[in-house]
Amino acid sequence: MYSSQFSVSCGVRQGGILSPWLLNIYIDDLKNMVIKSGYGCCLNNIFVGCILYADDIVILSPVSGLQNMPDICVTFGAHSGIMFDAKKS
Repeated sequence: MYSSQFSVSCGVRQGGILSPWLLNIYIDDLKNMVIKSGYGCCLNNIFVGCILYADDIVILSPVSGLQNMPDICVTFGAHSGIMFDAKKS
């Protein structure tokens, strides 16, 4: 049994071949905002404060930046039309 055909007018298709690439392009500004903020962690001079994989985001920071990092995500989301689930944070 098949469902009826429908069009996707926004977002990316779940499971689509290009979906991870398109999301990475869209979310790249968030990564840049986090890097420019000065918060986050470095490991051997490599910034690891914002790890992105598919639709998951990991933010790492010393205690001094713990609240600032989620605030940056919320600010980015408000300007980009992305909602972050505070209950999962």
